[in-house]
Formats: sequence, C-alpha cells, structure tokens
Amino acid sequence: MLYGGRWNPKGLGMLYTSESLSLATLETVVNLSSGKLNLGLMCVEINFPSSLPISIINDRSLPTNWNSYPYIPETVKIGAGFLQANELCLKVPSAIIPTEYNYLLNPKHQNFNEIKIGDIRPIILDNRLTGSH
Repeated sequence: MLYGGRWNPKGLGMLYTSESLSLATLETVVNLSSGKLNLGLMCVEINFPSSLPISIINDRSLPTNWNSYPYIPETVKIGAGFLQANELCLKVPSAIIPTEYNYLLNPKHQNFNEIKIGDIRPIILDNRLTGSH
C-alpha cells in the first residue's frame, strides 16, 4: 500500500501470496536486498476456504511485457480494477516463473476474515541466497 507494486497502485492495499513456499521465497529474494534477507523472515500459511471465489488472470491475456521490471501501468491497472470491483482473490502468473501462480488478496473484502492463518514458522535461507557465505 505504501509503495505500490506490480499489481497495485500506491495507496491501495493488497496482500501478495504465493502457491508455494519456494515461489514465495523467490518473490522475496528478487524484491529485497540481500542484506535484508536474514532479518527473521517468516512463512505464514493461510487456509483459503474452497467456497470463496477466485478470479483468474492468465499470461495469454496480459501484454507481452507484463512481467518486465520496472512494472508496467497495465498490470497495476488490472490490480486496481480488481480492488475497485471489491473482489476477494485474484490468481496471477508469477513474473519470475510464469507457469506458477501468486494469489492477490483484497484485505477490504467482506469475506477476508474467512481466510484463516495456519502454521507460522521461520524461513531459514541458504547462505548462497543471502550473500553471507
């Protein structure tokens, strides 16, 4: 919300999650400097009820350069539209591995509180990822 991201403009809050811990780790590694990677990162598992709706964006419906860096306005516009339509969950391809998916959550949705926190545990990263080897 403070800075915006690939799928949300500055000022609109969105919770970025991934389908797996390994993808979440890659997403974190590319977005944080190596000095911040050993600052007590935690894995927070969420339990998303199957009864709740998930909207899906596939890479074929996105602009050719959707996964470029810096982010392009088109992806931010898609995410802003999702939030403004007050949808709960948007499944999007990962910019790092487009055959895997991230799930974007709208914390202001009326059913957001149905998503429950599961296991919480520290993430221990290999020293080669943190640059401290």
